[in-house]
Amino acid sequence: MEIKNILIKNLKPHPKNPRRHPDSAIERLAKSITEFGWTNPVLVSADGYVLAGHARLKAAQVAGLKEVPVIELPLSGAKAEAYLIADNRLNELTDWDDATLKDLLADLDTGELDLELTGFSVGELEKMMTEFHPDDEKDSNQDKAITCPKCGHEFEVK
Repeated sequence: MEIKNILIKNLKPHPKNPRRHPDSAIERLAKSITEFGWTNPVLVSADGYVLAGHARLKAAQVAGLKEVPVIELPLSGAKAEAYLIADNRLNELTDWDDATLKDLLADLDTGELDLELTGFSVGELEKMMTEFHPDDEKDSNQDKAITCPKCGHEFEVK
């Protein structure tokens, strides 16, 4: 597959794109593009419609870009429209490893980087960083014991 730089004004958003992008998401994405550069090409169908990258395209305009990298997929008709849905839906089927995410964000929280560049809002970051962490409970329970209500025997919690 070949990546070509195409003028934004020459790209056609797919008229049946079912995905909606609130302005706040576009603004975050534009900020990300400005900070990290362009990292993910827009994907277009054989007949020239955008299949993946509608939000990136809008964010590129907000960021003041005139052209973006594009890959033309050999898809058209029903297959192209199915991919239009699949590209977004398949990402929704994944989950975060919350403990690993929290640890990584804590590592990045040095004051040198705006953590909102990760796509999380300040409120989301604050909530995530103050919520329960599985290792926190294990450490706080290490010296505790449970007493059996019938016989009085103490069991150490590990």
